Amino acid sequence: MPKVAHEHEFLKVDSKIVVAVGLGGEGRLFPDYEVKYGKENCIFVTWDKTCTDLDAHINFLKAHIPKDEPFVAVGHSMGGSIWLEVISRDNIPNMKGLVLVGCARTLKQDQGVKFIMKRHWLRVWFFVLLLTFAAPIMVLIWREKTLDSYREMWRFVTKDGAKKIHTQVNQTLNKLGGVTSIMNPDLPILFVRLQSDTLVCNDDLEITKNMFNNVHEQIIESEALHLTQKFDHITVEKIANEAEFIGLIKKK
Repeated sequence: MPKVAHEHEFLKVDSKIVVAVGLGGEGRLFPDYEVKYGKENCIFVTWDKTCTDLDAHINFLKAHIPKDEPFVAVGHSMGGSIWLEVISRDNIPNMKGLVLVGCARTLKQDQGVKFIMKRHWLRVWFFVLLLTFAAPIMVLIWREKTLDSYREMWRFVTKDGAKKIHTQVNQTLNKLGGVTSIMNPDLPILFVRLQSDTLVCNDDLEITKNMFNNVHEQIIESEALHLTQKFDHITVEKIANEAEFIGLIKKK
């Protein structure tokens, strides 16, 4: 995960930014957001031990919403899906816009991950170690794509712990995808995404778009498997491109 920000031209904003992280979240830093928009304007929601199931994640996120200030919601991966759950249940008057980064209503999982996650959480460690031994061959074939995936995997189990990830997948991630409408369909929404993301289903993406009346997209050109935090330095600039649309700055 990035610990040092890239260089950015500071953007003076009129709304707070509330960023919900993806799976895990322990120890994540967001220096590019802080440099681009100002540390005092950013609220980062990283899931703690109280976030055991979907309702707990929703309540935890709602507890970080500014009470009397305008804000723009940003959700990375699973965090974006949870934002959708929140606005399907509540109309939040001071939310000016929503940004989904590499996500839709839910996230895809391959069959191997599904199989492992159905077993005891200790199997997660076994699975990670098994794939790690195969890493040299996999990286040789798929190069940087696979290397990024292994880095993410190691971050999950070393920072958050296999038990927490196992619980999040089974009690939260697997419960996502049921949103069919939102309370305020006129809320501006921005999708920051890859042209092709292995964890985002195209059909689900279209369903998500169709719930909103005001939709913009910003595409990040990359052959990566998933839009991870590695791309934060690009993501913040893509968001800035749409700052007026999503209510981050006032319309001129």
